[in-house]
Amino acid sequence: MLEIVGVTAGYGDGGRGGRDVTTVIEDVTMRVAAGEIVGLAGESGCGKTTLARVVTGLHRPSAGVVRVAGVDVHALRGRALRAHRRQVQMVFQDPYLTLSPRQTVGQALTEPLRIHRVGDARSRSARVRELLDLVGLDLQVGARRPGQLSGGQRQRVAIARALALEPRLLICDEPVTALDVSVQATVLNLLCDLRDRLEFGCLFITHDLAVLSQLADRIAVMRGGRIVEQGPTGDVTTHPSHPYTRTLLAATPTMDIAMSADGPED
Repeated sequence: MLEIVGVTAGYGDGGRGGRDVTTVIEDVTMRVAAGEIVGLAGESGCGKTTLARVVTGLHRPSAGVVRVAGVDVHALRGRALRAHRRQVQMVFQDPYLTLSPRQTVGQALTEPLRIHRVGDARSRSARVRELLDLVGLDLQVGARRPGQLSGGQRQRVAIARALALEPRLLICDEPVTALDVSVQATVLNLLCDLRDRLEFGCLFITHDLAVLSQLADRIAVMRGGRIVEQGPTGDVTTHPSHPYTRTLLAATPTMDIAMSADGPED
């Protein structure tokens, strides 16, 4: 589903040559298969979010290629680019900042359907009801605004909006960091359930290996903009080969956030 091959990217004003002054990620290669959750772990500032921006097409790499379903993301233009944007969606860390306080939940879920001209008013309304049910929210939530919801409910709405256009790839950038531990469990359970039901690929970005050990099929560890280790979750968390991975594991507090269908309510 997602192929990242030799990607290098950075920021800065390079003058007329247009080259990046500061390299943030360098020679990154990894993949995410359909129906797979791959965790990207690393400390703050290591380049995880920059990689997410490159994958979604928001930032152009200086080298390498990103393919989604075999298509080079950064070669797309016009209608092809618009169609691609339906295939890749993001869930951000703070849903309160990503949802407009002036919109009801129903309006927020309808907006991507309207922008991409999906269906008519009746079918969009039906899709909103379907999305609320999909993420375990009552239909009455559709009439509320973000400020009237709990943190866990807001993140469920953000996930529902990301899924509105039926993407094939979901990028989750620290989506549970701002939530209480008990609420984290319900959101992680939800993502696993949705992945199983909808079979999208998911790149889950976090600094917390404890979360990935319960969620991800595979883990890639990033340090200083480079992938220093990647492999099946069990191998990376129980037999890490790189010293930095061992350091991250040693610094991870022990938490019991059981991944079960009967997780705590949010």
